[in-house]
Amino acid sequence: MPTYKLLPQPQAYGYRVGVLLLNLMETHVPGDTAHAETYDYPVLFRVVEEAVGEKVLSGDLSIRPAIVAAAQELERMGVKAISSNCGFMLHHQDAVRRAVDIPVVLSSLLQLPTLARMIHPDKRIAILAGAKDLITPDLLALAGLGPQTKTAISSIEHTREFQNFMTADLDTDAFQARLEEEADALFERYDDIGAILLECAIFTPYAAALRQRYGVPTADFVSLINYAHGLSFR
Repeated sequence: MPTYKLLPQPQAYGYRVGVLLLNLMETHVPGDTAHAETYDYPVLFRVVEEAVGEKVLSGDLSIRPAIVAAAQELERMGVKAISSNCGFMLHHQDAVRRAVDIPVVLSSLLQLPTLARMIHPDKRIAILAGAKDLITPDLLALAGLGPQTKTAISSIEHTREFQNFMTADLDTDAFQARLEEEADALFERYDDIGAILLECAIFTPYAAALRQRYGVPTADFVSLINYAHGLSFR
């Protein structure tokens, strides 16, 4: 049998990926980044108490030490890669990867450069986000996307389904319908969309339906986490 590394505290072993969770009350369904049944491998979740919604969305630096500390704790507990459940955790990507010695993929937006290189250079990437106005050129540059890549950015943040998901049960059929309506509007406005990126982690259960509906590559948080896992385990 192989030799296993002794971890520095009493705990369960065998977790492969660690996921940092925002301090938000919200419903998570299978397929969602924060639902254990989404994964075919053991995932260790940690809520970062300081990582409340508005501070994460704005890139508030006051919460960075807590995020870094939580990532370091996950590393001590034996995970081989770390992610999160909010695309705007991108603000802390560089700080966390400097603080640990395992792969860090805190934001689904990190997939944008790869998508851009996959599709025809004249095509654009449709980004469905949790907060449209916060997907700024500076944030896209932080993800590594060059200014030459065309994007189309939209959100369902003003719909009842999105606004209620933190206070009520989640109707997945209605939620999917809102995403499809918004994506339909983007495809009607632009005839050159070559890929879709779902920034928000709660959009991940609907990625397969969107991929089938529009016939273009569709990336989300789970595709990113699975990629990081695949690089760490065979």
